[in-house]
Amino acid sequence: MERGRRLAVAASALAVLGVAASVLVPLIPVWPLSLFEHFRFQYLWGGALVVGACALLRMRGWFDAALIATLVNACWVLPDLSQRARPLPRDGEPVRVLLLNVHTSSSAFADVARLIADTAPDVIGLVEVDARWLAQLAPALAPYPHHIDEPREDNFGIALYSKLPLRGATELLGSQLPTVVATVDVHGTPLDVVLTHPIPPVRSEPLRMQLSQLDAVARRAHALGPHVIVMGDFNATPWSKPFRTLVAATGLCDTRAGFGLQASFPAASALLRIPIDHVLASCAIGVRSRAIERDVGSDHLPVLIDLVIPRG
Repeated sequence: MERGRRLAVAASALAVLGVAASVLVPLIPVWPLSLFEHFRFQYLWGGALVVGACALLRMRGWFDAALIATLVNACWVLPDLSQRARPLPRDGEPVRVLLLNVHTSSSAFADVARLIADTAPDVIGLVEVDARWLAQLAPALAPYPHHIDEPREDNFGIALYSKLPLRGATELLGSQLPTVVATVDVHGTPLDVVLTHPIPPVRSEPLRMQLSQLDAVARRAHALGPHVIVMGDFNATPWSKPFRTLVAATGLCDTRAGFGLQASFPAASALLRIPIDHVLASCAIGVRSRAIERDVGSDHLPVLIDLVIPRG
């Protein structure tokens, strides 16, 4: 019994050190340490378990350290999760938007086609599309006559489809990867749409490229009209520096507000899943609903969102 308790105390002490590291390591602004900032939600719940273990084992000093570190992580995550949904415009046009990273190497064309048919969005943003994906989805996308697409053989093809009139083009914003900048005519009310997919920050240079692209996207969005949405796989969580910088620079609101975590990646693991597929919107735009849809064979889960665009 005593040996078992000593092992439990030792394991809990190591866990406390890990919880403390989860606070300090992400603050170091160098790759790969900066990647750890994306998992603060997991650190919060892991820290709560460690605090409970220290309490049961009566590890007073260790309990205090674990509690302080967990509260610091809570200060990052809980304000984000406690945001309330904004009020809907009294006079507005509904627009349903589907956002999905299809995963270039996936062949789940039928699953994605069924999702499009079942959800019947007005606007569809697809990333990681190649020519094969667009050809296979052509029947499902037939009701969407307006589109801007740039398929690629790597993971950075992009496409915007709409039932509503659409004009725009792909642009190179801060990188050599395409971003769609378009205006959708929502029954007489223009809605500017930016669809982007920066490179994942898997090394120091891609991290720099991600920040450069999001910075350019922010400047482009800031120059658009009063009703704007910026959406895509940002490869950044809400409590990460790239995301917080983007929101501050655009002045847009996170449509997740009032709808919980909305974690979308990786689809295969609920435990590790984090929110990196985003839709930011002008704060005057209302959000009637926002949901993470079913698995359709990608490593990302789809985001389905019902917006209300103020008329005029």
